[in-house]
Amino acid sequence: MRHLRFVGRLLVFVILFFLLDFLISLVLLEGLNKYFGFNQAPGILINGSSMTISGFNRKEIGVLTKMSIATYAYEGVSISDRYAMINHFYHLYPEGVRTVVYEINPVLFSNLKTADNVYTHFYPFLDDLTIDRYVKEKASPKEYYVNKIIRVKRFDSRLIRLIILGYLGKYENLKTNSLDTAALLPMVSQKGMTPVTIEDSNREVFERTMDLIRSHDAKILLVMMPMYYLKLQSFNKEEYSNLCKYLEDYCSSHSNVEFLNMNQDNLIYDARYFSDQLHFNVFGQQQITKIISSYLVDN
Repeated sequence: MRHLRFVGRLLVFVILFFLLDFLISLVLLEGLNKYFGFNQAPGILINGSSMTISGFNRKEIGVLTKMSIATYAYEGVSISDRYAMINHFYHLYPEGVRTVVYEINPVLFSNLKTADNVYTHFYPFLDDLTIDRYVKEKASPKEYYVNKIIRVKRFDSRLIRLIILGYLGKYENLKTNSLDTAALLPMVSQKGMTPVTIEDSNREVFERTMDLIRSHDAKILLVMMPMYYLKLQSFNKEEYSNLCKYLEDYCSSHSNVEFLNMNQDNLIYDARYFSDQLHFNVFGQQQITKIISSYLVDN
């Protein structure tokens, strides 16, 4: 009898645990969906990395374009990560969007790893088959199944911050610091030293991503994100030009695909707009947001 009583209590505990786990995860996932703009059908999807996060104010772009905006961006994501992100988005909204703004940067097509364990960003979306398969390939079996079973475990401290911002409706860049130009002078000697490579495997993933977007009848705007001029000059000039030419040629041979290079002199030479060599502060974000909004309205 005692044994049966113990088993009964244990069963009740397990049921309550997983019920509470499920309910809390729903609240957390809703906040994350609000942050990305997945809580309503968007008209424009912006996909990218931390450069997108620092550069685009989703709420302001929505006001200026009079359209709902989703910004699906994470720090350190690779071109393969971003294919999974686009695929995930179309599982959420198979009817698609009018326009996809796709961030480009000089190292996107290289095999340079900018962050570790990026796949952990996608744990909250394990219920999506595309994300589930992608994460399962990256994570250890133990890590995968623990996060699959215990849903709250999927939300780490990085994601909790985004969830809070989502519920607060805060999407603007909060950084106000600007570059110390004197400290960057040693970069002059690094001019042209960083390679800009186009790996065949990454080009294939990129073109597969473009095909996926175009199959949903969306316009595509490829945006080369601006960076401080000394950082831009550190890339091999000829290889950077070859990358831009590849993108321009791709746009010329495919309908409804455009390329916008935002490395404009009025942006990249003004240290007041940057919090570091690659990312904007709040003042730079205001400029970038106005430029991209005007382009989207006019095109």
